[in-house]
Amino acid sequence: MTAHILPEFAGGGLGRMLVQGVAKDLTRRGVRAIEAFGDLKWEEPACVLPADYLLAVGFKTVRPHLRFPRLRLELKNAVSWREDVEVALERLLGSMSPERALRPV
Repeated sequence: MTAHILPEFAGGGLGRMLVQGVAKDLTRRGVRAIEAFGDLKWEEPACVLPADYLLAVGFKTVRPHLRFPRLRLELKNAVSWREDVEVALERLLGSMSPERALRPV
């Protein structure tokens, strides 16, 4: 699986929210971790997410590689910030109007 945020919507935390939503869903299903390959030389949208992005949202390197390291997000760690994320989302969504949230900058 892969993901992509359109450039006009980048930088607003949508990517982080997507990963957190996946982590929350998988935690409910009893999954203990998510693994992904990252791309250290990512330049444009591709099938593999940028390694820098995955590291920024909480993944850790479990197998280094010059181009495609294997990364892992332990969901037991993700659960600890779940409540914080829900509070932040409520504040964010409560302060946004639907028209402004979906309009490109």
